Amino acid sequence: MGLTADVSCRLLEVDFSGIEAVLTGFFMSDPAYIRWARLGLHAAVTGLKVGKPADLTWPEDRLKAHLNAIKDQYPVEYDIIKKVNHGTDYGLTLRGMTEQWPEYFPTEAVAAPYQDFLFALAPGLPKWQADVRKEAKDKGYLGGPGQHPYGYRHWFWDVCSYKPCDEFTARKWLKDSRLKYRIVYLHGRPFKTVLGGDAKRAIAFKPQSTASGRLKEAEHDLLHPDSSYFIGDVYFGRTPLLAPIHDSLFMHIPTRMVERVLEIVTTTMQRPSLRLPCPAAWNLGPHLAIGVSAKVGRSWDKMEKVAVPELPVPITPIDDGPTLPREVEDIEDWQMLRRVVA
Repeated sequence: MGLTADVSCRLLEVDFSGIEAVLTGFFMSDPAYIRWARLGLHAAVTGLKVGKPADLTWPEDRLKAHLNAIKDQYPVEYDIIKKVNHGTDYGLTLRGMTEQWPEYFPTEAVAAPYQDFLFALAPGLPKWQADVRKEAKDKGYLGGPGQHPYGYRHWFWDVCSYKPCDEFTARKWLKDSRLKYRIVYLHGRPFKTVLGGDAKRAIAFKPQSTASGRLKEAEHDLLHPDSSYFIGDVYFGRTPLLAPIHDSLFMHIPTRMVERVLEIVTTTMQRPSLRLPCPAAWNLGPHLAIGVSAKVGRSWDKMEKVAVPELPVPITPIDDGPTLPREVEDIEDWQMLRRVVA
C-alpha cells in the first residue's frame, strides 16, 4: 500500500509537463521544438515512425487529438520512442542504444532510424549538443551569474578530447547527421571528438538545472508568506507540501480545499518566468510558460489524473494571481482551517 492521506484530506501532485524537453528547445532557440515538447514530442516522433506524421500548421485541437490518438493506438512504439528521445536529448549514441536496449536495437543500423525520426523534428539538436560540449571543454564549466537563468554553475573535467583521424573517415562522418559535428579540423588536420565521462552530464546540465530552478521558483511563490499565491498554511495551519519530487510538487490537502488549491498551484506553476525570456520572433509570448498536469487521490499508488483548471485570463509574469479566497463562504472555510492548529 502506498502513502495514504488523512480521512479528511486528499493527496495532490502537480507536475511540469515535459519541462526538460521544453527547456532543451529553449536553449536550442528552436520554437518548433518547444511546441512539439508542449503538445507531445514522443507522440509526434511515433507518428513519423508509423507513417502518420503531425503538422504544426494544423489547428491546435486537431494536433492534440491526432497526437493523443497516436499515443493510444501505438503504445509499444510510443514507449520505445520515449526511451530514445530522452536518451538522445542528453547525448545517447547509437552504440549506447544497443547496449541499453539490445532487445529493441540489436545493431546500430536498427537504432539509427529512431534517432533520425527525432532529428527530423529537431534538426538543430546535434549541433547544439556539440556546441555545449565545446563550451564546457573550453571553459571548464557551464552557467554562472548572467549565463544561466538561475545563476547555477557546474564544473566539468572530462567532457571530450580529440583523436587524429584520416581524411576518409572525416568525410564519412561529415555526411552523417549524428556524427558530423564531432569532426574538427586543427591546424588543417581532421580530428574525431572522443566523448568523455562528462559529455552527457554537460548536455543535461542546462535543461535539468533550469527545471530544478523553475520548481524552486514555484515553491517560493506558493510558500512565501508575502506571496499572493501563498498556500503555506492550508494543511490546518501548516504547510501542505510533503515533498518536491523530480518535476512535481506533492501535497496533502484538506478535501474541501482541493479544487481551490489545485487552481492556485496550477496557475502559479504555469506562470511565464521572467528568467526565461523569449524573442518576439518565436511567437510564444515575452517569457516562456510551461504546462502542467495533476493527479488527486487518497492513496499515492491509486491517484487519478484530473483536468487542470483553465486560466481565466492570460497570465503574465507580473500578474499577482488569484486572491485567496474569492468568495465569502470560501473565506469562512479558509479562516476556519487556519484556526485549526494542532
